Amino acid sequence: MFIVCDPIAWGMEHVPFNSSLLKTIRLAFPDEAVCFYGEESHLRFVREQAGIEPGAAVIWRQLHLPPRHSSFFQRLPEDFRIIKFLVNELNCDPAARVLAVTGNPSLLWALKFHTGAAGKDKKIQVILHGDFSKFRYRSLRESLNPIFRISELKTALKISGNRGIQYIVLEEAVRDAVTKELPFLQGRISVLDHPIPSDNHPVEADKFDTPVQFGYLGRVSGHKGFLKYVAVAADISRRFPGLAEFHVIGMLPERSDYLIVPEIDFLSTKPVKAQLTRSEYVRLLNKLHFACLFYERYYELSASGVLMDCIALGKPIIATRLPIFENLEKRYGDIGYLCGDNELSDSIGAILSAADHVRYRRQVLNMQQVKISRTPEALSRSYQVLVENGLSA
Repeated sequence: MFIVCDPIAWGMEHVPFNSSLLKTIRLAFPDEAVCFYGEESHLRFVREQAGIEPGAAVIWRQLHLPPRHSSFFQRLPEDFRIIKFLVNELNCDPAARVLAVTGNPSLLWALKFHTGAAGKDKKIQVILHGDFSKFRYRSLRESLNPIFRISELKTALKISGNRGIQYIVLEEAVRDAVTKELPFLQGRISVLDHPIPSDNHPVEADKFDTPVQFGYLGRVSGHKGFLKYVAVAADISRRFPGLAEFHVIGMLPERSDYLIVPEIDFLSTKPVKAQLTRSEYVRLLNKLHFACLFYERYYELSASGVLMDCIALGKPIIATRLPIFENLEKRYGDIGYLCGDNELSDSIGAILSAADHVRYRRQVLNMQQVKISRTPEALSRSYQVLVENGLSA
């Protein structure tokens, strides 16, 4: 049996990944049961999106979690309770051999404390979605604050107790950056390519007509390039009237001032205050020609669920030059346009001026090749290898 738990996610958060992970495990080990623990509404969303057929040996169990945005010290006692419970479940069931759990600093502290209690034939996988940004991007005040240092991911990874833990990140670029920052983790971090969402939709027609549709996807954030996107939308709309439309398919953060940005009216679709349903999000994304991922360096150490949505629906990207995007381009060829911050507007202008239908078609086909490599079916063998390597470590 595989015990899988996401002690962080509430509601729709991590749903595309968790549903795909469950399908990957089921395909990799069809004769073994899977037990998934999570928050009540999260369980419901994962079950719906995974679409796992009845009798497929997935057991769904509710888990009481600390509030989603609790601080490190608020989470710590609850995460110790959760990890103790999960390790006990792993040990008490003779059929259970792998515990796969989403990790953050407080969960890692708890795991390091309890790992020694796990049986010798039991293994623990920790899936790290990101949270590495503070390796490089922290204020002087944070760097000098010992309380902050205790609560950061780097410290949690450094403390003793790594034996028996297999760390998994979701992109090669993230693995390379983390091991460069923390050389002692060399050989201890594995990569499972981030799977595409399991609610797989056929790629709709890729006709390259005007006005060309561009989109910002996901939660509105400065680090994700929202202000750059609005500025580009304004510049292009003035220079190429009627040839392009710019959309935001995502949600505003609470207490946001983004709607009063002077150039917001250049957006054909503005961000909303309530979270979109998955079906509505997919419907709107399918109408785009290009997705604009103008991410800042803050995100260079994170996997991107938004990128997986673009891959799943065959949408070429216009993105900043981060390793996660550059690695995809090296592996699969032309998947869009990678630009410096000062090249974003000119790149979109060149797209509108050239109207290169042949290149656009090639980009869509290349994204489809990425998609094929990121399905649960394709990743099941990679996951088998990860488990076998972990069990022999």
